[in-house]
Amino acid sequence: MGKATVTAEPGQATIHIERVFDAPREKVFQAMTTKEIVQKWWLGPGYTVRIEELDAREGGRWKFVQTAPDGKVFNFFGTYHEVTAPERVIETFEFDGLPERGHVSMEKMELHELPGGQTKLTVTSTFFSVGDRDGMLQSGMEDGMNGTYDALDKVLAEMD
Repeated sequence: MGKATVTAEPGQATIHIERVFDAPREKVFQAMTTKEIVQKWWLGPGYTVRIEELDAREGGRWKFVQTAPDGKVFNFFGTYHEVTAPERVIETFEFDGLPERGHVSMEKMELHELPGGQTKLTVTSTFFSVGDRDGMLQSGMEDGMNGTYDALDKVLAEMD
């Protein structure tokens, strides 16, 4: 349903994301927290993904490994701090594609029901510093995220 809106205010260590999906909230939540479904849509352009771990419960961990067309491997991982179906997930998020390790963000994902069976996703990512936030923005995050959300749209349309 279009591209995500990404807001990063100058001097703030946060990224705010909004995107509307043409599917009910329960279906979007299921697609974002079920290993077999995530495997189908968490892809960058031309990338493959391997979901090594996805334990969507408080204290559970997740790890996704993407391989670029040139063979370069990127790891994304974190720990779930809250999983409240079908409305909210709070987790840590780390990406080893940044120049230095230790760039952890806290991410809050919320799903809001909209009229007509649509769902608005809002994500707030909070970083330790503006520099960490800017590094994530400069990593190609926005293009990769929009590609995965486009793929999620297709998967949602195919789900029963």
